[in-house]
Order: sequence, then structure tokens, then C-alpha cells
Amino acid sequence: MSLRVLLAVLLLSILLAAFAVILPSFLFLHDQLSVLFPPNLVAESETALHTLLAAQIIGTITMLTLLLAGLFWILLSLVARPLKGIVIAMDAFAERGEKLSLPALPPAPSELRKLVSVFSRFVDRVDEAHKKDVEVSRVKSDFISTAAHQLRTPLTGIRWALEALEMSDLSEEHKALVKSATDKSHELVAIVGTLLDISSIESGKYKYAFAPVDLESVAEEVVNDFMPLAQKSKVSLYVEKSGGTVPKVKADRQRIKWILNNLIENAVRYTPADGSVRIMAEQKGSQVYLRVRDTGIGIGVEDKDNIFERFYRAQNAIAVQNGGNGLGLYIARTIATDHGGDLTFTSNTEGHGTTFTLSLPVV
Repeated sequence: MSLRVLLAVLLLSILLAAFAVILPSFLFLHDQLSVLFPPNLVAESETALHTLLAAQIIGTITMLTLLLAGLFWILLSLVARPLKGIVIAMDAFAERGEKLSLPALPPAPSELRKLVSVFSRFVDRVDEAHKKDVEVSRVKSDFISTAAHQLRTPLTGIRWALEALEMSDLSEEHKALVKSATDKSHELVAIVGTLLDISSIESGKYKYAFAPVDLESVAEEVVNDFMPLAQKSKVSLYVEKSGGTVPKVKADRQRIKWILNNLIENAVRYTPADGSVRIMAEQKGSQVYLRVRDTGIGIGVEDKDNIFERFYRAQNAIAVQNGGNGLGLYIARTIATDHGGDLTFTSNTEGHGTTFTLSLPVV
């Protein structure tokens, strides 16, 4: 029986009970008046009877209302208790993916039993889909790892051969061709290394050597590495000192340097001439925030939800730089979250460009 029908039956039963109590009393009193009083006084007595009847109706309705409220409260308690258990189970599954056993329902409205049945089927289907997704991801990760390992050895051999060939006595035309091939081989080796990083991340084998790290010092080091590129691109690149002491963070220095390499290189490459890339660090609470602010092409609204996805590249970025594999920001954010921090971005409120913010916990 549904909750709606149950409430309707309950209300109808109470109304019928009220009439069952009032109507016999009214008929009994009317008959007694006819016997006790002469006919000329019966009409006057009926007026008093009607007043008494109205008072009785009001009293009865008040009592029945209180009774109805009590019964409704009991019914609500019977519904609320299992419903609370269902909500707890839903919340556990949504937040942690944990499957809690649903409460056993005593005789309950059909809506509750239907809700439990639908939720149980939903949990089973989501759990099954998740297992399939995990298996697909594992197979894909294994394939990427195997393919990358298989490619690394021959690519390294090709790179060495080309570097040796560069040192040979070649014509200028041939030297240019060999130099181009050498550069491409370096790019391929870097791509293979990135694929191996992806495989390590997704398999949980990405290892970190945590130690106290001066984030500003690492930023200055990376800025010096990219200064030639910035000067060539006519982009102003610098670290802006905070004026205060920025505490050290708990981090793997090489991994954090990798993040900053990715962020600063992207900022320089996607910033037009006469633009700027500014790096600044500050402490807020238990985190240090390092911001890379550029005056570049920015990130379109249509790309904001996908910018940290694997193999994703924004359309305006592709138009400026055709190269790239769309893995850098995915790896960078994964490293940041593995450190207990995060990597986020916002569009600049003043002027063009984007600000990426790397947060890391203080030692």
C-alpha cells in the first residue's frame, strides 16, 4: 500500500468514526426529547440540542485532530527511520564508493520499498561499471607501459646514431637534415618518457622522495633555464619576491621542478611578444601558493572543464603551437595532489591571460 493511500484510508476512518459517535447520540437525544417534553416545547428544545450538538462536534473534531496528529507522527517516525538509513547508505556510496547494507524494512509504504529496490540496482550497476572501467584503465595502462618500453630502446639507439652522425664531416645541407632528425628523436624520447610517467601514475608506482624544498629557489632555477626562450620570444619572465619569508614545503624537488617547467614553458610559449610571465609565492595557513601569471592567449570557456584531462589541448593552443600531447597539465596536477596540494587556474581579472596556482603543504 502506498503512503498516499495509507493516509487517505486513515483520514477516512477517523471521519467515519466521528460520525459513528455523533449521529447515534443525536438520534438518541432527539427521541428522548419527544418523550420528555410536550410537543409545544420540542421545537424550543431542538435549538438547545443543536447548540449541544455543535459543541459536541467541535469537541469530537478536536479530539480526532489530536488523534490524527499522533497517528501521523507515529507513521512519520516509521517512515523517517528507514529513510534515514537509506540516505546514509546513499551518502556513503556517493562520497566514498562504500556499499552499506540497507536497513531491513518492516511493513512499510510501497514508495520506500521501491526506493530501496531502485537504489540497490543502481549501486550494483554503478559498481559493475566501475569495475569494468578499472579493468579497461589497467589494460590501457599496461599497453602504454609495454609500448613505451619497447619504443625507448630503439629510439635511444637512433638518437645516439644521429648525434654521432652530426659530428661527421657533412655538407651544410646534410647537417641541417641530421640536426632536424636529432631534434625529432629527442622529442620522441621525451614523449616516451611522458607515457611511462602516465603508466606509473595510473598504476600507483610513481615514487616520490619528500624533503623540505624552497619553492622560490626552484622557481628561480626554472626561470633561468627558460630565460633564453623568453628573450627569443620577447616575453618578460621574472620571479616577483613576496617581501616576506616563504617557508619551505614538503615535496619531491625534481617532481615539483617538472611541474614548474611545464607551467612556465607553456606560459612563455603561449604569450605574445611584449607580454609577461610573472611568478610569485606566498603562504596562507598551512599551504604555500606559487602562482604563474601570464598575459597570454588565455583559456576559453569551452575548454575550462577539460584542461586537466589526458590528451586534451585547447583549440586556441593548437592554433598557436601545433606540437604537444596534452599530457603535461594532467601529470602536473596529479603530482600536486599526490603531494597533498593542488594545481588550479583562473582567468586574469585584469588584462589577458591565465594564472595557474600550485599549492603545497608547509613542512
